Amino acid sequence: MSTAPELLIAKEISRIRESRVFPQSKLPLLVEPAAPNVDLIQWVTDSANMHYLERKVLEHGGILFRNFQGMNATERFFEFCRSFSHPLLDYSEQSSPRGRLRDKVYSSTTYPADQYIPFHNANSFGHEFPMNIWFSCIRLATSGGRTPICDTRRVLANLSETTRELFRNKGILYVRNYYESMGVPWEETFQTESRKEAERFFAAGKIAFKWGCASDRWVLATRQARHAILPHPKTGEEVWFNQAHLFHKRSMDKRLQPLLRRFEDQWLPRHAYFGDGSPIPDEIVDEIFAAFSEAELSFDWQEGDILMLDNLLTSHARTPFVGDQRLISVAFSEMFTDYSDEFAKYGTASF
Repeated sequence: MSTAPELLIAKEISRIRESRVFPQSKLPLLVEPAAPNVDLIQWVTDSANMHYLERKVLEHGGILFRNFQGMNATERFFEFCRSFSHPLLDYSEQSSPRGRLRDKVYSSTTYPADQYIPFHNANSFGHEFPMNIWFSCIRLATSGGRTPICDTRRVLANLSETTRELFRNKGILYVRNYYESMGVPWEETFQTESRKEAERFFAAGKIAFKWGCASDRWVLATRQARHAILPHPKTGEEVWFNQAHLFHKRSMDKRLQPLLRRFEDQWLPRHAYFGDGSPIPDEIVDEIFAAFSEAELSFDWQEGDILMLDNLLTSHARTPFVGDQRLISVAFSEMFTDYSDEFAKYGTASF
């Protein structure tokens, strides 16, 4: 006599327990072992358990796995992430530097420890972006170094109707200018040293570009217009999915402002406009930051924690930290391509 699939799932789920990290929020779902010696990797390789977790991520926006033994190692993190349905992805079209820990596993952004990294969704400025993102706490900072998260549906709801309609109708124009010895080099961003390879990527992504030379200060300039608000491909829910506030000069490190004042806005290393090229007022950027702040959920890492997020439903940030031993590893999967050319004309007309 065969066992019904739902009974098999119930038997396996009994080896874990679910609860909430925050009483007022279902994000993230907390998953812990309900019995001694539960091997998380072995458990998730059961297809019923894996599909169960994928459903739970869509329901909650993210899952925090905690207190599973032996998970504070990069190789174990890799084995866990690759157990799911979709192959792990390379990190491409970078907007910030990060190290490669092994194939398909990266360090979190290598940004100065004393700086706050605002909320963002991985590669939300691109025409391709991962649906899934995982974080693993390999080593704790001496203090600080949280990875706050927030529900992008709530962020969208926190914005005024006027602001939502402006971004819904106009989209966003992302400006990037690559200079010698400033920021992430274009070769690292696009993972190639070949201009022709880069140009193929630009064509696929409807990215307008111009090549310069070091003697003219800039090497490459790109312009790309994207959605600011996107329907989730699986749930259909509208999400706030962009990096307007992060690219905008309003979020610029105050210590860099004297250096960057010599650039006109359109020649800053990066900046954001409405999709039609009109400026985004500072007060709207402040409103966006406030919307994220109201939705923020923040917890202290424990070594061995794994945070699994739906990259569209949930945004993440990083708080400053003390200590050079902090290591948070990151992996991505399930590439989604936004084929809409609704705003593409803005990018190609921006030069």
